[in-house]
Amino acid sequence: MDLNDADDLTDYLKIQLSSLSSLITADGYELVCDQAISELGWSYPLTIPTKVSWAIKRATRHAIYLLLLASAYKFKYKQINLQHRFDHFKSLIDEMDKEFTEALTTDTALFAGVDSYKMFGTKIDAGFAYDSVGNDVTYNVDRLVNFAPLEE
Repeated sequence: MDLNDADDLTDYLKIQLSSLSSLITADGYELVCDQAISELGWSYPLTIPTKVSWAIKRATRHAIYLLLLASAYKFKYKQINLQHRFDHFKSLIDEMDKEFTEALTTDTALFAGVDSYKMFGTKIDAGFAYDSVGNDVTYNVDRLVNFAPLEE
């Protein structure tokens, strides 16, 4: 499941939104996809499954917000009666934003774009070194201490 461009994200959105998908225009889908990707700070292509999942979730949230705006005119002032559709969309957006905020705090490496081994400073070896036959070479002038994290 990869997202190579906004069209792929739009396809997933249409499936996710089901019958509501017909209420959003092509320009609306383009806007929603751009908002989600820019909010996350990522760019296409997305190949990591967790990133794909979050891109779809955030795009869905922005699509529901478009539908919320479209439903806002159904607010009845005189009767103080907020239509159910408006209320449901609003509660969905609140839930999605809460889930996203929790994910931002628990999975910081994914959203920061930084590998976890780069988040904790440098590694300092003990400083003791021995050659292949067991002689102490700790204080040899040409010996360098490795303090960089290893990438795998």
